[in-house]
Amino acid sequence: MQKIIFAALALSSGQNIHAQAPTKEGKIIYERKVNVHRRMTDESMKSMIPEFNISKTELDFSAEESIYKNIKEEEDIRDHAGEDNNRVIMRIGGGDDRVYKNYTSEKITEQRELGPKKYLIEDSLPRQSWKFQDETKTIKGYACKKAVTHNREGKEVVAWYCEDILSPSGPEGYGGLPGLILELNSNDAEVVFSPLDIITKDFDKKIVKAPTEGKKISRKEFQQMLTDQFGANPNGGPTIRIIRN
Repeated sequence: MQKIIFAALALSSGQNIHAQAPTKEGKIIYERKVNVHRRMTDESMKSMIPEFNISKTELDFSAEESIYKNIKEEEDIRDHAGEDNNRVIMRIGGGDDRVYKNYTSEKITEQRELGPKKYLIEDSLPRQSWKFQDETKTIKGYACKKAVTHNREGKEVVAWYCEDILSPSGPEGYGGLPGLILELNSNDAEVVFSPLDIITKDFDKKIVKAPTEGKKISRKEFQQMLTDQFGANPNGGPTIRIIRN
């Protein structure tokens, strides 16, 4: 009887871990949570804006390629409410931005939206210098390992990656690890990506392809356009657009 109880306990605990063959393709939906107050010094502005901006992003991946994009937000009826003319609407990032990575050719193609126009930026795939850590944890039933790097501002970025998902990709511009990044924490929770759903069955990898819509432009030219219009963070932080009703 004691052996049966031990066996049942082992089976029960194992159900939370994905004991399956490594996968090479699929889709992951992330929650992106940005602490907007961290870089704001105007206390009156803070009082008008929620501390966190939460949105969803999608990463479609195979072993050699990936495409990362925003998930369109549902329109909030309060955005059109006329009873509060001082209300502030906040948008982070571009609406239809897409980032395609090809790990075989080591190339990246970015589709960026600015106003009514779209632009294409083609570049070499950036590389991060990762330091592997001994820590592990389970995320959504997947065993993950920890790696640390720094962003262009020198702030620490912590990634939790899964070696059972054989894609070196991840959210935003991060990747290059021996497994898919399931969770990412930048600058002590200023920006956090957490997985909402991981889909590895019945996935059509033909959708993983480079975007083609938009005018080709250099990264330097596009960055200058952002700076001219929004005063964008030159170090590559999220572009925050604030709209007053």
